[in-house]
Amino acid sequence: MYEANFAPVSNRADWFGTIELVYDDTGETLTDLTDLSVLLEIRSRNPPCRVLSASTDDGHIELTATGIIQWHFTADEMRRLTPGAYEIGITITREDFTEQELVGSVPVIDGIVRT
Repeated sequence: MYEANFAPVSNRADWFGTIELVYDDTGETLTDLTDLSVLLEIRSRNPPCRVLSASTDDGHIELTATGIIQWHFTADEMRRLTPGAYEIGITITREDFTEQELVGSVPVIDGIVRT
């Protein structure tokens, strides 16, 4: 499992985020993403409450042949977030095995511009 601190994102723009999957013991990129299911959740800290979620099942998350997990939240979805620090978690499931891939934080800033 990895801990990550993401760069700030705006609550007035689309957010495309990525992580690369690598083997811990070799550092090589994991490229066989067959039957991989990924779930990502963003939650507020106080009170702890899920505010955004993404998965490979709902189309918010795409897997590439080069071992990259990419997610996309639209500007409309990001507008739900008030400025502040949020927690992020990503789990990966293959067959009947689930692994906590990442936990961390992502700061959301007020993008100011109304669209």
